[in-house]
Amino acid sequence: MVKVKSSLGKVSGKNANTIYYEVNGVTFGRSKPAKMGNPKTEAQMKQRIKMNNILNTYKYIKGYLQQNFEGIIGNKNASSFFRSYNLMKTPVWLTKEQKEACKFVLAPYVVAQGRINSVGYEFKDGVFVTDINVGDLEINDETEESILSSIICDSNEGWANNDTLQIILLKQKRIRTSDEEIELPKCNSYVVTLDKASRTKIGDIPVLESLSNMSRFSLCSVDGKLAVRVEDSEEYTYAFAAVHGRGQGRDKIVSTQQLCLSDNALYDSYCSKEAFDKAYESYK
Repeated sequence: MVKVKSSLGKVSGKNANTIYYEVNGVTFGRSKPAKMGNPKTEAQMKQRIKMNNILNTYKYIKGYLQQNFEGIIGNKNASSFFRSYNLMKTPVWLTKEQKEACKFVLAPYVVAQGRINSVGYEFKDGVFVTDINVGDLEINDETEESILSSIICDSNEGWANNDTLQIILLKQKRIRTSDEEIELPKCNSYVVTLDKASRTKIGDIPVLESLSNMSRFSLCSVDGKLAVRVEDSEEYTYAFAAVHGRGQGRDKIVSTQQLCLSDNALYDSYCSKEAFDKAYESYK
């Protein structure tokens, strides 16, 4: 920056590569910033496309997540939290065409963040098994909410009447080669309200949102734990989450949960260097 004296009095504006402006009666000149190009270096492209899978995933399942992040105030919304909590996950590399077609690959993303203790779960032998104790109770679609509520509240520390249990399940068809196009997952979710007086049957609980486009899944019990059994796990990759909630609206508190994958093959293939190279080429 240079100070400019002028016999012409007040000077402002720009001339060639210099911009003139006045502060407290003194005229200054500074160089115009160089025009920024749009170089597509590998480092820049990584930053530009690493968010694509996160954004497309959120757009698809956002109807399930609106009350799953504590601390939403002002202009913040679930989208802001979903992006920030998943930004440090291993990137999934989508091509430009996949991004524009709103495709995404199931990934172990955070789908709830809060202060309640997390629900534990794992996938084994075609079943997602939680750490929620249900004792000897045999659970099926005919089981009433009152019965399930009583056993969960009485057998698990930290659970109380009127708490909620949201189950999220998605499935995506596996692909055989990297050249085969990925398909949009199918999804379903519903919320069990722990109400010891409710006569509603588990099979009659409505699913969440119109986006639910997968056949309804059923709760069951495995070795005394609440579980969800899936079919065709050899043909599909499944993603599962169970979210413990308490309260409503902006006062709602939740457990911190991320999606658990039944198989990592598709996810790993889209996190690879080969997948990045293919995505990088699509933007040239």
